[in-house]
Amino acid sequence: MSESYPSQAKSTAAKASQVNVLLCPLCGEANGCSYAAGRPHSECWCNHAEFPEGVFDRIPAEQRRKSCICQRCLESYTDQAEHKQEPHS
Repeated sequence: MSESYPSQAKSTAAKASQVNVLLCPLCGEANGCSYAAGRPHSECWCNHAEFPEGVFDRIPAEQRRKSCICQRCLESYTDQAEHKQEPHS
């Protein structure tokens, strides 16, 4: 009798379906998403935030567009991006 193992695609799909929309996909902490918590999107902190190019590239592909990043991860990315752009004296 042979054992069958799930394919890589099925495994990836299972992980993606287990995404908790209330957690940041980068740090795993609460993301503060009002919409995911059942409140109007207009109440969300992200409506007043700027998301620099590249910030979402850090999210694993199977988790993109499944849950929001948190404000702390956004601020951390923004700080790192600003330090890279500052000229060295």
